[in-house]
Amino acid sequence: MIIYRQKLKISSKPYKYSDSERFNLGIVVVDKPKGWLSRKASRKLKNLVEVVKSGHAGTLDPAVTGVLPIFLQKGTKLTGVMSIAPKRYHGWMKINKEVTKAQIEKARKHFTGKIKQLPPKISAVKRVLRVREIYSFKILKINGRDIEYDIQCEAGTYIRKLCHDFGEFLKTGGHMTKLERTEAGPFTLKDTITFDKIKAKYQKKDYSFVRPIEDAVGHLNKVWVDDKVLPMLKNGSPVFSPGVVAMNDKIKVNETVAIFTRKNQLAAIGLAEMNSADMKKSSRGMAVKTDIVLL
Repeated sequence: MIIYRQKLKISSKPYKYSDSERFNLGIVVVDKPKGWLSRKASRKLKNLVEVVKSGHAGTLDPAVTGVLPIFLQKGTKLTGVMSIAPKRYHGWMKINKEVTKAQIEKARKHFTGKIKQLPPKISAVKRVLRVREIYSFKILKINGRDIEYDIQCEAGTYIRKLCHDFGEFLKTGGHMTKLERTEAGPFTLKDTITFDKIKAKYQKKDYSFVRPIEDAVGHLNKVWVDDKVLPMLKNGSPVFSPGVVAMNDKIKVNETVAIFTRKNQLAAIGLAEMNSADMKKSSRGMAVKTDIVLL
């Protein structure tokens, strides 16, 4: 729900970019092939569409397929924002000894909610015990020692390690056999495109596969600002409450929010210094502390 603070109109249509603008500030959601490093996929796309810079969000190891958002040019500023978005996976694991369905259900419950996880020896982060949240863990099918599952989780959860820990909890041992990322933030498998299709479209000058950068913040609450604050916002100035035109109704203090122009163009990313109610009623004070500027 949108709360209006001022009687100024906000466009009901998405902001329209030219082709050159799309490549300078766009995102391509690729279906990463098995066997590829995420950085290889990013480099492949960069070369394919002839841009200078690209960057992926949320690393997938070579054995894992599925949703991999890749940002182009100036859009790479948002890789960090997308990397911390929730993820969802469809996977399979094998345990080393058959157990009862009741035992598997007990393990599933144990690994739902907040769990402690030690990253694997080979990983991109420091190997210290940390807490990650499993929002949903569904067992889809049990076939002997093979378990098919669906997991929605906090960013930074190592599913391969979770499968190992699942087997340890059952006292059987176990390991991941196959994994596909089905969601990353607002993007799902339906949003992905293969590299073969990207190549074919690019050769035909059909650039529809480059999504507007606004699509990357669909999971964030939004604040719309008056045109008068845009020159200052370009220089990294915070958004003060008088400059707020409207906002979503459930913004909390310290929450990451997307700052939009009245034309529905993504202008910046920032941290909320007020909740929605205070943004609406306050006549002074900092509403959003600007972090990333895209204008």
